[in-house]
Amino acid sequence: MQRLFSKIQTVTLSSAIVWSMASTAIAAVLPDAVRTSLSGTVVWHDTSGGATSRAREETVLKDFTAETGVKTRGDFNSDMTKFFAAMDGGGRIPWSMIEFPTRGDYIKARNAGYLEKLDPAVVDVQKLEKGSYDDYGVDVMRYGIVFTFNTNKFSQTSPESVRDLYDTKRFPGKRCLFKYPQFGGVLESALLADGVGRDQLYPLDVDRALKKLDSIKSDIIWWSNGDDAIRLLSSGECTMGIAWSGRVYGAATKDKAPLAIKWPDSLYAEAVYAVPKGAPNAKAGQALIGHFISDLEGQKEFVKRIPYTTDIQALKATDYGAALTPWVVAGENQKAAIHEDAEYYSKNIAALADRFNRWISKN
Repeated sequence: MQRLFSKIQTVTLSSAIVWSMASTAIAAVLPDAVRTSLSGTVVWHDTSGGATSRAREETVLKDFTAETGVKTRGDFNSDMTKFFAAMDGGGRIPWSMIEFPTRGDYIKARNAGYLEKLDPAVVDVQKLEKGSYDDYGVDVMRYGIVFTFNTNKFSQTSPESVRDLYDTKRFPGKRCLFKYPQFGGVLESALLADGVGRDQLYPLDVDRALKKLDSIKSDIIWWSNGDDAIRLLSSGECTMGIAWSGRVYGAATKDKAPLAIKWPDSLYAEAVYAVPKGAPNAKAGQALIGHFISDLEGQKEFVKRIPYTTDIQALKATDYGAALTPWVVAGENQKAAIHEDAEYYSKNIAALADRFNRWISKN
């Protein structure tokens, strides 16, 4: 028995050593010259919050701090209003890295001259698929803006797409929609339901979209962050709505919430990481981006927590496991959904937001 215990103990210790060595190997993804030059803290502009930020903190951000000693702190803002106001004002900014929730916001900032050029010695963009980066930013965390419904509310016929949001006779109940005109599919869903073709959505016919939204305005409950959307949909306060795919995934698979999604005519988009002009710790901000796209094991763990994938050449959809296939923006899911038009929003978001907010405020 003693010999058996000793053998088990030896195997356990050996496994611990192997795991420790593996962890060390995984952590060392930045060039030595970069890693040893970093210090301080990275305050980053976080437009995700909630489950997405928790997933990052538990995986890729944790790995970054373990490797570099640099701490990270997210400053949550649900959209880019605060960032653009700060940059337009020309004052000091607190952020060393920026998460843009869409490419439209990123393009607007890049064209305004508000971003630092990425240093290829720190951010190795060659690890990314072509088309997913440029000199100033990298696409990260492709996410679905998906039609979602509470399965407990539909025992006979289930809704099939965002068009059913506007059929309150067949599918009664409150609708949960994002209180912002971009990356929530609000205007797009209205136009699709009003008969506009998928390939004719952009430029958006805002008058037509708002007129269609008027038809369900009294049935809308507005949400401002992803956690609220899931709470409202899971509780049944909303029978259906549009939410971010990763949030629905977490609620349905981990919390066993009665939620389902449909990809047809949903949208998808990418977030973008970049470094702002005048960043207080720009080198560490760049290193955080470089680490994010180089930490393969951290990426796998991150996507297991929330299925937002990045176009890293060394990682394929199959690397995340078959259980994630229904949830990631890839394959048939991607074909069924519609890519949000980043160029359109980069030129029009300010006017759209103003128009949208004025429409919401009307009785």
